[in-house]
Amino acid sequence: MLARAIAVGFAVLVGAVPATAQQRGTMEFGAFGARNAFDDSLGMNSSWGAGVRIGVFVVPRLSVEFEGGASRAGRTLGRPDVNVGLLTARLTAVPLQFGRVSVLLGVGVDHTDTHFLESYGIHGLLGAKFALSDAVALRIDGIVSRLANGGYTNRALHAGLSVYRSPRGRTDTVTRMETAAPLAQRPDSVSASETGRLRAAAANYQALRDSLARRVPASSAAALATMQQIIYFKHDRSDLSDSARALLSDKVPVFRANPAMRIVIVGFASQPGTTGYNLALGLRRAEAAKTYLVSQGIDPVRIEIATRGEGELVVEGPGEAADAANRRGEFRLLIADPYLVAPNR
Repeated sequence: MLARAIAVGFAVLVGAVPATAQQRGTMEFGAFGARNAFDDSLGMNSSWGAGVRIGVFVVPRLSVEFEGGASRAGRTLGRPDVNVGLLTARLTAVPLQFGRVSVLLGVGVDHTDTHFLESYGIHGLLGAKFALSDAVALRIDGIVSRLANGGYTNRALHAGLSVYRSPRGRTDTVTRMETAAPLAQRPDSVSASETGRLRAAAANYQALRDSLARRVPASSAAALATMQQIIYFKHDRSDLSDSARALLSDKVPVFRANPAMRIVIVGFASQPGTTGYNLALGLRRAEAAKTYLVSQGIDPVRIEIATRGEGELVVEGPGEAADAANRRGEFRLLIADPYLVAPNR
């Protein structure tokens, strides 16, 4: 019953706590002094001894440990002292942590050997360790062992130091904080210098358009209206819809009627997404419009493209209506000499 209770309690505690201690593969090397108290029926006095420990973490907060220890115990009734050897294997968990202090709970098997007794048994461990540095801890364990021969119960107190070493050959802290995952960069992001260049180009185009608008008042109102028609895009998309293709097709006759005309297509995006991502998305949208016009026979040298990303919002968000209005491509005149004429019908 004792063994079953220890095993059940151990399993419950291990399963109930998060795994945030040493990483898998971390090694523990320890040395300790021991005070042993033997069952009265064995006729042995308490003894002092020493031992060593080696352990490895199979998963965070759960390790396999092996110990070897020796002591010399006096005997009652004037009998000669005896050497006592102990070999132990156990599973040890860290169910609780309080800053640098960790609570230990273990269960395992052991072998006790003297010149008049050799027995196997099971044992339970309750202990604690205190991190003295990144790789060294003070450890104290209380152990109760039940021997198979005669049902003897022995008790021990171990105190010593443990050193921890990571599987990659470097020392880690006794309580290791998980490293945050690196932030992934969007595949469509652009560099800061490229962003600055695009913004400067867009500003120059704006200034040029405004100056031309003052110099060519005689341009055909219908032709200007056709060229200024805006096309729109779906959320996070740069492919052309049927309505966008229809609007672009209307611009082709104006191109043909005004061979000196050059334009800039400026792509825009709505507010969701990072600045870099939206600039790249706006550029893809402008490129899609240019590709369609070129496929209709327009010389590509007559078309410049630029992006403003989420700049110059038509409708302030958030909201789907605002986002839909901002996902657009605009057409701005660069050169129209001397003015735009309406295409022949």
